[in-house]
Amino acid sequence: MKSRQRSSFQAVLLFAASAALPGGAPAFAAEAAGAIGIEVRLVAPAGSESELKSALTLPVRALPTAINQPARKGAVLVEMDVAKLQKELEGLRKDLTRAQNQKRELASSRGATSSSPASNSRADMQNASAVAEAQMAESNAISDLARVQTELATANLVAPADGYLRRNLFAVGATAKKRKPLATFVEAKQTVVETTVPAAAAATFSVGATVRIADAASSALGFRGKVLSATPEGEHVALRIQPLELPFLALDSTASASLSPAP
Repeated sequence: MKSRQRSSFQAVLLFAASAALPGGAPAFAAEAAGAIGIEVRLVAPAGSESELKSALTLPVRALPTAINQPARKGAVLVEMDVAKLQKELEGLRKDLTRAQNQKRELASSRGATSSSPASNSRADMQNASAVAEAQMAESNAISDLARVQTELATANLVAPADGYLRRNLFAVGATAKKRKPLATFVEAKQTVVETTVPAAAAATFSVGATVRIADAASSALGFRGKVLSATPEGEHVALRIQPLELPFLALDSTASASLSPAP
């Protein structure tokens, strides 16, 4: 059995699976019957990779997700430097507060003069115009605040689905351009697990069958898949399996695992 270092993603999955069981008993122990040891390789077929575009023109601050490692939907793939946006947001908040204070002061002043005999004076008209301008400034500040808050919320590039980051197109410090490709990504459901099983065991894993692939070191770490094809190759049968869940496997690398019928 090959020894390999666990990723943080694998550690989290393993902890979650074992913590849910009384006494820390091995999860999926019932699946041991019918399981066979295999070597697997997770691949991304041609055409499965898609480009993810930057929402804004901003510098890249960090690249927190490892290439070809499993990433959950919503995981940050590329972190952008939003210092400029945060500074703009602070300025807009001050603008809004200033406009609201001015509107209140002008409205109060207008109320005081409206009770005097000269309420239709030029001063009152100027006051009304100033109030209208303050209201417009308030409205513009609110609109600009909403825009910047949306930009801050969408600045980072996140995984659109469970899957894998394939390539980063910008290094840390480089400025990504709005609506231009920032990274490439492949969804987990587009990947394929390649493996072989002894011909004598192939009947259990026929085309269309739902199977479970588990980590060789711990059956608690695993995922379900659907057999897409089964091709005889002498004393073995080559299987291609479509993951139905996010695999614990890294793309383009071979790993030891166990294969069993899904419960």
